[in-house]
Amino acid sequence: MSMESVLRSIKSAQSEADALLASAQEDASKAIGDARRAASETVSEATEGATADARATIDAARAEAEAEAEKVRAEGGKAADALSSAASGRTDAAVDLLLNAIHDA
Repeated sequence: MSMESVLRSIKSAQSEADALLASAQEDASKAIGDARRAASETVSEATEGATADARATIDAARAEAEAEAEKVRAEGGKAADALSSAASGRTDAAVDLLLNAIHDA
């Protein structure tokens, strides 16, 4: 094999190695891009899921608080009605007491 032939073989092998390296770098860049897109989608899905879970928890707590508030309102209404009934039965006695106190004064 002549020197020229050896040099051509070396040059050809170098060209093939350069092409393989370029192809490998392109594949690596594509794989990195795909991985970044997949990671971004995963983060986005996790964020959406966490947001939905938080909303559900808040909605459940709000519903529970509203039910408790309604219960307290109902109990307060019953107590107010009871006080009103008790007071209305004593109105005549209170008027008499006041009139007697004014009269005696």
